[in-house]
Amino acid sequence: MPRPMSHIPIIDAHVHFFSPNFITGYATLGKARLPSDDPVGGLLRLMGWEMETADPVALGQRWVREMDARGIARMVLITSWLGDEEATTTAVRAFPDRLSGYVMINPTQPDAAERARRAIGELGLRGVTLFPAMHGFRASDQHVYSVYEAASAAGVPVFVHFGILKVGIRDKLGLVSKFDLRLSNPLDLLLVAKDFPATTFIIPHFGCGYFQEMLMVAAQCPNVCVDTSSSNSWVRLMPCPLTLKDVFAKTLDVLGPERVLFGSDSTAFPKGWRQEVFEAQVEALQALGRTEEDLTRIFGGNAARVLGINMKG
Repeated sequence: MPRPMSHIPIIDAHVHFFSPNFITGYATLGKARLPSDDPVGGLLRLMGWEMETADPVALGQRWVREMDARGIARMVLITSWLGDEEATTTAVRAFPDRLSGYVMINPTQPDAAERARRAIGELGLRGVTLFPAMHGFRASDQHVYSVYEAASAAGVPVFVHFGILKVGIRDKLGLVSKFDLRLSNPLDLLLVAKDFPATTFIIPHFGCGYFQEMLMVAAQCPNVCVDTSSSNSWVRLMPCPLTLKDVFAKTLDVLGPERVLFGSDSTAFPKGWRQEVFEAQVEALQALGRTEEDLTRIFGGNAARVLGINMKG
């Protein structure tokens, strides 16, 4: 299906890589609810997925075919299973002109900084992702600083998930997710961003419910960006009515068009790329009268700059 604005190169800065290890890992975690003779097949049926379960290159190739069909220049894959950066790297290396990747790091692990350095330096991934609520730390905790230092030395961005955190596959499997939202406030990033002024920090989903807090941090820290990923259903939880157009208007007012990165939060097949997310965001931005230059930045140019991506290849 062709997309709107087909003349603008699109970089999707937020796509989850549900690798074979991700699939088999969750099949193991949820084995109590899955058929013992075929837990992986049972998981795929439960989720309604058609996914590669053996080869990360085959999954990467499927994303490339999806990009070709939708007119997408490049995707940034978020490693979605802890310790699975090798799988992400395998896919990225197979399609270096179309795919880039982030490593997921848990800073509470003793080898976190070394793992980050290896993923960036040796494996060639382009950024670090942190999930404070999932892994039980504050972004401002001193032991996280070694990870920031690794990213800063390599000149790559740090993606920090704040706000509401839901993992649909865990809910389907009946797994209890003790994600501590007290650790999910973007205000925890304020001093960190000031301590690492040359490092770009990316907050996804406009702060995912901590919208005002995201704006407060970004207003004081020019190295803080946001991504626009997902349907942004968190707006329903705001005390006052808020539309996607409102969210974009205030974000652009505070951050400007140079610090907003488009993301779809796409995850699995057969759904594939979430074009409806893209179209809703295009509609909101066009309704605000944003220029084509702004749209080019938001839907690809900013990601290319932040991640050091050559838009021509």
